[in-house]
Amino acid sequence: MRTFTLMFFLFISTLEALENSSISFDGQYRGRFDIYNGVNKAAYGDDSIDAKGNSRGKSNDTIYLQQIIAGFTYTPSADWKIKAYMYDSRSWGSSLEVADFTKNSGTPDEYGMSFYDDHFELFETYIQKHNFLSKNLTFRVGRQQLGYGDSRIFGPGKWGNTIGWLWDGTHLSYKKDNNFIDLWYGQTRIKDSDDFSILEQHRYQGVGLYSHYEFSSMKIEPFGAWKNNLHTEVSDEFNYYYGGARVYDLTKGFIYDITGVKQIGSYSTKGVDAYAYVLKGGYKSINKYEPTFTLAYIYASGDNDLYDNKVKTFTTPFGSTDGSHYGRMDVMAWINMSDIEAKFSIKPMPKINLQFEYHHFNLADAADKWYNFGYKNKVGNSYTHIGDEYDITINYKATKDLNLLAICAYMKSGDFITANDIAQNDASKVFLQFLYKFSTN
Repeated sequence: MRTFTLMFFLFISTLEALENSSISFDGQYRGRFDIYNGVNKAAYGDDSIDAKGNSRGKSNDTIYLQQIIAGFTYTPSADWKIKAYMYDSRSWGSSLEVADFTKNSGTPDEYGMSFYDDHFELFETYIQKHNFLSKNLTFRVGRQQLGYGDSRIFGPGKWGNTIGWLWDGTHLSYKKDNNFIDLWYGQTRIKDSDDFSILEQHRYQGVGLYSHYEFSSMKIEPFGAWKNNLHTEVSDEFNYYYGGARVYDLTKGFIYDITGVKQIGSYSTKGVDAYAYVLKGGYKSINKYEPTFTLAYIYASGDNDLYDNKVKTFTTPFGSTDGSHYGRMDVMAWINMSDIEAKFSIKPMPKINLQFEYHHFNLADAADKWYNFGYKNKVGNSYTHIGDEYDITINYKATKDLNLLAICAYMKSGDFITANDIAQNDASKVFLQFLYKFSTN
């Protein structure tokens, strides 16, 4: 009788737990055509000659990219969450080879960072506990994507077919109302197409801190970071430390968005002293068309002397580098660069958003290089103008599950490109994408 009573109460407890739990299976399929003209991911110009003088693929690829993300979220109670997701990225039509995306090739520090292909890879997979040790504190351990603010400092970088940053680590978050402070330690993966990254040596390790405080319509977001490379058998080790803040108001009327960040630390035997900032202002009208106009100046320091004992080139901590920040041509990143930017967006119909943007790109310092490709000025030259870029983006939300996107981007080459004989052509890209999301509870 005692055994029967115990089994009965265990059965009732299980039913109560199941009644308060939930499980959902969801994911997405993303398909996209990337149409290149005069450029690819490894070289600029019709001849596709890289910074070392080697031919790298073709400059007029039409590539179909496929990305599938799928998994489940299990919530056994209000305080617990378990996520397990995989993703698979593949491409067809690229003239670039696996070796074109290999870092430190032929050395003990060799690893892959493919932009297009990553097969059967672990996506978000973690265990999370809310009200951990105290109220409003959440603890998470496992693989996670971490994006904050406008994703310049910490952002997963989702535009690339293989996703930019995925962390394996532990994460603490304290949140009260709309204010929060997050702290974590983790390591970021490599992107070898056929290797399971959690079993491989990771690329970087780091600590991140990001916070958010609201004062009426103004938001302030202080942040900090430490970044260290893990492939150092033949490569120089570095330890970078970052500190800064973002202040913004993007609600309505006159809007602004300002970010400043300082970088210090060490690179091999050299000290580091670099910085970057974003100054953005504009006007946003709240009506059914939501017209928004912004002007911005974006800067990241370069190095005027690559051979002294001080590194002055800014490198982003773990931020997104995709074209939503630095032009849809994806030829610039937040490193040794200056960008005069103008953007205008409008919603002519409830489901359609149009955006027009212009970028005037320069190197911050002529003695340093164009880091996306590695090109430098020839001896005696001091050109800085990379080019002028013009982008048009059309986003159409066809249904709640289906989103369509078309982007046309064109860049007129500047004198850094033409006068250094990197190329004599302009370049363009077209992106045609559809994204379908599904969910089953």
